[in-house]
Amino acid sequence: MLRPLVTLLAALPSLLLAEGKFTLTVLDIPDIQRGAGLAIVMQLPSGKTCLYDTGSAYPEKLSSDGWQSNFNAGRDLVVPFLKEQGVSKVDAVLISHAHFDHFGGWMWLADHFPIARLIDSGYVFPGQADASYTGELGAYDKLRAIFKQRGAYLEAHTGERLDLDPALQVEVLAPPKTFFSEPHPENRPKADPPAHYLVNSNSLGIRIQYGDIVFYLPGDIQSEDINQSLLKSVDPAKLKCHVLIAPGHGIHCTKEFAEATRPEVSIASVFPRYARGLRSTPMLKAVGARTYITGLNGRVQVVCDGKGYTVTAEHEDTAGPPVAK
Repeated sequence: MLRPLVTLLAALPSLLLAEGKFTLTVLDIPDIQRGAGLAIVMQLPSGKTCLYDTGSAYPEKLSSDGWQSNFNAGRDLVVPFLKEQGVSKVDAVLISHAHFDHFGGWMWLADHFPIARLIDSGYVFPGQADASYTGELGAYDKLRAIFKQRGAYLEAHTGERLDLDPALQVEVLAPPKTFFSEPHPENRPKADPPAHYLVNSNSLGIRIQYGDIVFYLPGDIQSEDINQSLLKSVDPAKLKCHVLIAPGHGIHCTKEFAEATRPEVSIASVFPRYARGLRSTPMLKAVGARTYITGLNGRVQVVCDGKGYTVTAEHEDTAGPPVAK
């Protein structure tokens, strides 16, 4: 594999999209004591802009602006970054799954920023959800329905190609049309209900290839489902990548997944309070990956020309890496 050129800056500069480059930026979601958060801005070689997830936002009636901690990632992170880049519309928003820390920002964006279409896995949780999940699952279903009514919705499954940009090969790696449905409750913590882990396991996972370089965005699929479902359903050759967005914020990973993907770079979107104990970090370092964590490194950006790539982070983690076991 090609080795990356890594750049570390005290502050990440505002960079206008370079023509012919694929730029992936993982935004740094602040800790509002809920979820973990993921928002990725993808600026494509043709000049188009897509989002993969839109960060955290939790509706709160008692808040002065309607959002818990007066924070909505769409309003407070995504749009400011897009404006820095001179972006005035989003060509597609890809939502991995229906949890507020991944689509909450879209709830604001849908009313305040032009979005051409929605792409997701089409998964609808079939069971009974407890009160802590019914609100977000219902809110997502309503947003999806709006885009369906507009004729601006695409449901995507394993093996299908996404036409995001003529210079990119974008393939859906998960979930299959039949979805991942094996609950295996015996492997779950008591605090992990089906409305959490089944929605996570059916995250829209995509493989993006630009020239010689491969990016893999697996969503929030959990450790229990990676080996049981994902690895059994995907051609191992398609999992190998240069740049990996760590599954489930880096909280989830398996040695088999690390061996299959063997990334040169992994990026986990997670708060500082989780950052030191991530399951994925020692596993990915053991296969040669350089790991970035937004809670330690801030915003992380990868710029790719199809032959090589550079990684830029807001700041360096000076505490040293954990030791692989």
